[in-house]
Formats: sequence, C-alpha cells, structure tokens
Amino acid sequence: MSTRGLQRRLIAGFGANTFSRLSTTLTQIFSVPVFLTHWGTHLYGEWILLNAIPSYFGLSDVGFGSVAGNDMTMLAAAENFAEALVVFQSVWVLTTVISSAVAVLLIGSIWFLPLDRWLHVYALSIHDVRLIVLLLGLAVLLGMQENLFQQAFRCVGKYPLGTMAKSLVVLAAFLGTMVGVLLGLSPVPVTIIYAGVNVAGVLALWILLKREVPWIRFGVEHARWAAIRRLTSPALSFMGFPVVNALNLQGILVVIGHVMGPIAVVTFNTARTISRSAAQGMNLINNSIWPEMSAAFGLGDMHLARKLHRRACQISILLCLGITLLILLFGNWIWRIWTVGKVPTDPVLLYIFLVQMLVSAFWYTSSVVPMAINKHQRMAVAMLTATTVALLAAWALMHLPALGLRGAAIGLTLGDLLTALYVLRESLRLLDDNLSGFGGSMLDLSILRRLVNRPALAAAKEE
Repeated sequence: MSTRGLQRRLIAGFGANTFSRLSTTLTQIFSVPVFLTHWGTHLYGEWILLNAIPSYFGLSDVGFGSVAGNDMTMLAAAENFAEALVVFQSVWVLTTVISSAVAVLLIGSIWFLPLDRWLHVYALSIHDVRLIVLLLGLAVLLGMQENLFQQAFRCVGKYPLGTMAKSLVVLAAFLGTMVGVLLGLSPVPVTIIYAGVNVAGVLALWILLKREVPWIRFGVEHARWAAIRRLTSPALSFMGFPVVNALNLQGILVVIGHVMGPIAVVTFNTARTISRSAAQGMNLINNSIWPEMSAAFGLGDMHLARKLHRRACQISILLCLGITLLILLFGNWIWRIWTVGKVPTDPVLLYIFLVQMLVSAFWYTSSVVPMAINKHQRMAVAMLTATTVALLAAWALMHLPALGLRGAAIGLTLGDLLTALYVLRESLRLLDDNLSGFGGSMLDLSILRRLVNRPALAAAKEE
C-alpha cells in the first residue's frame, strides 16, 4: 500500500466527510426558517413528530451493514473478492428480507393505528398522517440499501466517492423539499417529493456502484447463511453504541431533570454543547481512517495500522487542546451571546467539560481500531458499563450541596476516564503496540513542523 496513495485517500475521505457534515449542518440551519415562515410553528412541529417515527426503522438492519463493510474491506484488501461477494450478497439478502418484512408490517398496521391521537396532531387529517408516515418509512427502509452500497464503495478504497454520492442525494432531497415548501405545497406533496428523490438516489447509487465495482453483483447465488452467522455477534454488539450515545446525551438530562429541574438541564446542556466543539472534528478523523484501518488489518500490515492509530490520536488530541484553549479564552463570552444572557454562566462547569473533552480524545479515536475489524464486542460491554457508572455517579454527586450541577459533569468525566482506560488498552493489544511507544508518539510534534514548513517550501518552489 503506497504512502502517497494512502495520503490521497485520507485527504479525499476527510474532504468528503467534511462536505457531508457541512451539508447536514446547513440543511438543519436553513430548513428551520423556511418551514416556520411557510408552514407555521404548529404544522412544522407536527412534521417533526411524523419524521421522528420512521427514523427508528433505520435500526432494523441491526448493525449488519457496518460489520459487513469491515469484513468486505479486509477481504478486498487481501484480494479475496470471491469471499467479499459472499458477504455482500448474504447481507444484501438479509437486508432486503428485513426491510421488506418491516415494510409489509408498516403497510398492514398503519391504517389501524390512531397516530393523530397518539401524537396530538390536529393540523393534518388522519389520512395525511398515515400517508406521510408510510412514505417516510419506506424511504428510510430503502436507505438500508444505500448503507450497504456505501460499504461496497468503501471496501475497494472508494469510500470518498460513495460518501460524496450519498451526500449529494441527501442534499438533493433537502433542496427538493425546500422547493416544495417555498412553492406553498402541503406536507403530503412535499413528502412525495422527498421520497421520490430518495428512490432516484438509490437507483443512481446502484448504477454508480455497478460501474465502479464491477465484481459486485446482486442476487442470491453467493449468499451463505454461514456468513450471516459469523457476522451476527459483532452486528448485535454494534447496537450497543447507539444505546451508549443515547445514555450519554439524553439519559444524563433525564437524571438532571429529576434531581435539579429543567433550568439546570438548560444550563448543563449549554455548557456541554460549547465544550463539545471538537467532537465534530474527531468524527471526521474517525470516519476518514476507518476504511484504511480495516484494509491495513486485511493486509496484515500492522506497522501501517499502528501508524494510522498513533497519528489519528495525536491529531485528535492536538485538535482538542487547541479548542480547549479557545474556549478557555472565549467560552464565557460565547455562552452569554449564544443564550442572549438568559442562561447564567458557570465557568467551573464549563472547565470540567473541557477536561472531559480532553479525556475523551484519548479513547474516541482509538475506538476505531476494534470497530474497524469487528472486534468491538467487549468494548461495547465496557462502554455500556462505564456509562452506567457515570450516570450513577452523576446522580450521587449532584446531591452534594458543594457540587450540585457540577457533580453531573464530574460523573460523565469519570465515565470517560473508565472508557479511556479500557479502550486504549484494548486497541494497543489489537495493534500489538505498547503504551510507552504510543505515549512517545503523542509527544512527537514533527507533524506541526511539517505543516509550518510546507507553505514556506511551496513559496520557495514558486520563486
């Protein structure tokens, strides 16, 4: 695996992920004023509620798409395309069967459920409610095919192409929706536009996949039940990560609301949001190195795998240190401006969250190693255990008058520390690395010197 080719793929992957993240962020920012202006608060609120129901259907692949991508990438790196095709067709058949069964269940049950009463929807008729949920649900289920297509692009080193193509489909669906709203269409026609663009997007991705990865073929000829059995354990373990994420982000808010009330929830969430500025950057790093880590293990190139891990962790830590410094200088000012002075600032709470962010930098990127090679089962259990301990600690510490809301942040920091101790040790074990070598690499600042010297070299060449 050439170093130059690897660098190009990493840069392209980072760029594709950045475009995807920016597209998602911009759609979230600009959709709100458009919906509120043309539909009003009540109708827009009902639209959000109806969108929330189908979003859970995407969990019905039970993690098989992600673990299949890891397996196919390792097999393709070793040029075992025949076995990679077995994995693809096996998971494609499973995904199709599951999504079809859920679709039949949805179609058969939706006409008998009083969704309007359950969700307190009054601006839309029950017929419109059912039709919107049905169309959105089918679009989400169809998206399960897109996920598997993405993994096929990823397994042959074309992850940036697949990511960009998927991002363009998402962007096209958003633009189609916005045009419909701006033209004064009601929710049902807007939903039809959204679903139609997604159907067209799946077909476009399918055509692109057949052109770019010719050995990928759809069908049942190469599907094997043994492949499904082999992937079942890591797939089910993958479902633990959304649970951990939900407990960390939402579960702690429930605990705070129970102990201290809604005002404390707002203060806590504001401080955490400001401190988590680096999380998006770490996500981009993780998504970019993930396919390369799988490929390195598939080739048996442990030197490359260790180098990827060390460099990615170092960049994450440097990113967190830089953002920590900025928030130390401007965090309280950002807090006051962002909340229009309506949420009292708590600098100590913010500083505790900054410590938590730095601790998380030591495990978040490192967690890619077991996840990229389907060796994440024990890590999922460890993270779930650490999160449970964090919530219990937060509940107990909040009852101490000297800590109050700060106790919740300390509890989460404790959970991250426990997670870091396990994840880093597990990743180093899988990489056959050692703590002293890893720690020394974190102190190697040659990457900063190269970044500083590169513009000077480029200018010298131009002269």
